[in-house]
Amino acid sequence: MKSISIYGAGPLFNIASRHHNLLLEKELKALGYSVILPQREALKFFDGQKFDVAGICEDCEDKAMTTRVVIANIDGADADSGTSNEVGVARATKKLAEKIPSLPWNPIIICVRTDFRTELEKEIGYNAMFNKADKLIYKPAYVNSLEEVAVFYHELAMEIHAAIQEALGRKKEISL
Repeated sequence: MKSISIYGAGPLFNIASRHHNLLLEKELKALGYSVILPQREALKFFDGQKFDVAGICEDCEDKAMTTRVVIANIDGADADSGTSNEVGVARATKKLAEKIPSLPWNPIIICVRTDFRTELEKEIGYNAMFNKADKLIYKPAYVNSLEEVAVFYHELAMEIHAAIQEALGRKKEISL
C-alpha cells in the first residue's frame, strides 16, 4: 500500500519552527506517512549563494495543491503569511475539485495550533478562515521537559492521523 503524502506548511525561518516541523515529521513517518517539509524542499532552489525565491514560492503552491494532505502550523500571534497563502491555495483547489470531480487533486487540509494564547470561541489567536479546513486541531502545548515534548508530538501525530482517516472516510461516503 502506497503511503499518503503530507505537505507540512508552516514557518521555517527559525530553529523553533524547524524543530517543530522535524518532531512532527518523525511521528507522522512512524505512522507510515510520507512527509514533505518546505525547509528541505527550499534547498533545491539554493545555488550555493542565494535562493531562487520565485521558484520556492511556485513549489510551495504546487505542493499545497497536489499533495494529498496539507498540515498547516498556524501558531504564533498571527499565522505565518506564507502558510496562510498555502492554506488558501489548498482551499481553492479543494473548492474547484468539488465543482469538477474529475480533477486529480482534492487536498485534505488540517490546521494545527499549539499556541496556548488562543480562545477559539472568540477568534483570539487565529483567523476564523482557518475553520474552513477539514479539521482544526487545537492542542495547547504546556510541556516543560523533553519527555513531555516527546509525548506531546506523539499525541499530536495521533490526532492528525485520526483527522486524516475521518476525512478519507467522508470522501469515500461522498464518492459512493
